[in-house]
Amino acid sequence: MRPGSPSQANARANIPIWRTALAGFGVSLVTTFVLSAIGGVLMTVMTVNAATVNSAVPVIAYISAGMGGLYASRAAGERGGQNGLLVGALYLLAVLAVSAAVIREPISMSVLGTKGGSILLVGLVGGIVGVNV
Repeated sequence: MRPGSPSQANARANIPIWRTALAGFGVSLVTTFVLSAIGGVLMTVMTVNAATVNSAVPVIAYISAGMGGLYASRAAGERGGQNGLLVGALYLLAVLAVSAAVIREPISMSVLGTKGGSILLVGLVGGIVGVNV
């Protein structure tokens, strides 16, 4: 099958949305681990202040959610917004679960609203871009 042929597009349309969302979530986790490892190496080589680290952590989360949404929508071939938003939601739930297990103090609703909403929005945009690329 040639890329973009109707039979290939029809075959991708039959993939269940949960499968593409889980694949995109996996890509988000791998992206998080890779970017965190790169950041860790850079922090051992260079002296970095705490403000830089505090601003880099959300950026890693945003890039990871966007890459996962992009991958999920590219795999599905359609419904990019839905796939990207679902990947963003799964990634947000995973981040909240790990954060609750490690930090053990309540998160403020304003932080959850801004950073959580941003993760969902970036996943949505990644999904939309992935369908149109």
